[in-house]
Amino acid sequence: MTGEGCLLCARAVALADSDPGWLLRTGHWGVSTHPALPAPGWVAVQTLRHTEGLACLDDAEAAQLGPLLARLSAAVTRVTGSERVYTYSLGEGSPHTHVLLGPPQLDVRGAEFITGLLRRDASLADEAAALSVARDLAGELAAGNTQTTRKR
Repeated sequence: MTGEGCLLCARAVALADSDPGWLLRTGHWGVSTHPALPAPGWVAVQTLRHTEGLACLDDAEAAQLGPLLARLSAAVTRVTGSERVYTYSLGEGSPHTHVLLGPPQLDVRGAEFITGLLRRDASLADEAAALSVARDLAGELAAGNTQTTRKR
């Protein structure tokens, strides 16, 4: 990771010393809590090097991304009990390819939910719950659990 003045590079350095820090790190990708809003279950998947979007991924980064997103979605499902996991990537504001994923809330879903995340709607935030879910996700990911269970 390089880049003086890059917010995600600076955040990546800080994650090494924070709780919960990186939830998962591969050779090419890092997974952490959502960087802008503590919405429970929302995580950011980012390249560890500067890239300007999916078209700029090298073969190894591209090969890891699909399986990583599937693994994360399954872990979010297990930990939160959500039957749905949203993903989005706009590629604005950072020289790192990044995908955000997580569960909707019961009373706010679809475009309304994503718009709320983008606008950093404080009603979607719950810092204590987000930290608890992040720690549980880190444990799931460290255990390598690949079995999916859904909320009934």
